[in-house]
Amino acid sequence: MKFYYYYFLFGIFLLLMNCSAYRQLRLESGAALQTDKDIHQIPFDYVKGLIVVEANLQEKTTTHRFIFDTGAFNSKVEDGLAEDLQLPTKSKQLNGTAQGIRQTIEMTVVDSILLEDLTFYGIAAGKLKYASTSYSPCIAENGIIGANLIKLANWKIEYQNKLLFASKNTLFPPENTKHHSLDFKTSFLSGIPKINIMIEGKLIKNVLFDVGYNGGLVIPKKYAALFPNVTSNLYIDQSTSGIFGSNRDTLLVKELNVQLSDFETHIPVQFSSLNKALLGNDFLEHFTVYLNYAENKIVLQPIENVKIEKERNFIPGILNDSLWIVNRTVPNSALHMGDTLKTINGYIPKNLFASHCDYFLNISKLLNQNTLFIETNHQKIIHLNQSKK
Repeated sequence: MKFYYYYFLFGIFLLLMNCSAYRQLRLESGAALQTDKDIHQIPFDYVKGLIVVEANLQEKTTTHRFIFDTGAFNSKVEDGLAEDLQLPTKSKQLNGTAQGIRQTIEMTVVDSILLEDLTFYGIAAGKLKYASTSYSPCIAENGIIGANLIKLANWKIEYQNKLLFASKNTLFPPENTKHHSLDFKTSFLSGIPKINIMIEGKLIKNVLFDVGYNGGLVIPKKYAALFPNVTSNLYIDQSTSGIFGSNRDTLLVKELNVQLSDFETHIPVQFSSLNKALLGNDFLEHFTVYLNYAENKIVLQPIENVKIEKERNFIPGILNDSLWIVNRTVPNSALHMGDTLKTINGYIPKNLFASHCDYFLNISKLLNQNTLFIETNHQKIIHLNQSKK
């Protein structure tokens, strides 16, 4: 009988060896943080609502720029940089994005990642090939610092001062400081924090606490039915583009009461047909954030009232140097998704933007004008009021 027991255990072991969890365990086996300081201070840039840090890889002197992203399962290193650093492929892994796009990527292990004076060792990372339409390399071309590194320390994020603080010890606000504490959990092998949120008294579980997302609060569209008596605004959108490109989304937006632990506010909540459940920087930047993996606690220390930007009714994309394309619109508009446009305020794309990234970083300057005069490809002129009430 004992023989069959050991045979069964051996079979389970062989099964585990062939599964993705075992491969991930092997990749993560050397991950570590070594420090002889209590707290490390790391400056960051805040670009288009995302945290960007500089890091040195493989003990090289050259610094590279990465998005700091608690919503990314693994860190990522841009494929060309991975080749320059001669990072070997260890395995392959399926990777998904908030846009609902999944791709298989090659996985490697970075021996060392230095953030200011803090070094992380043995960090699993995907070799990242950005989609041509991705905006991520416009912000930080070299990749992503993901949750598999972030979970090795405890963090404080000061958005106003553009500073990260990292420590092996627990970080909390000073005594007698107003703050709000909430629990988070992570899935097996993951460092992505998941929290529960109350919306109008309804419990929404497993919302990602995602500082790699520059929006506010977005949850799956199925939950919109819980609030039938609240007015909705509908947007058809393909203006956002993650590392693997964009996907069309239908967004219902409702102004609702939201509660995180004992903190309450009234904000626009997005309900996404892509089934995303994310709390991002458009909400979090109004706090000093403490992320304590040692105790699975998030502490929000209010700095200012939460205010989330209202959605735009119209966002154009660039089809080519001479034509615009409609990437965001609303029902009953004269503009429809995918329509090609000749000019906006008399300009074709190349008159305003020198590159894909120039467009992404500066399109708001055009859209912030109160009125847009749009000429369609059929010589129709549309006056579009862009003012936000």
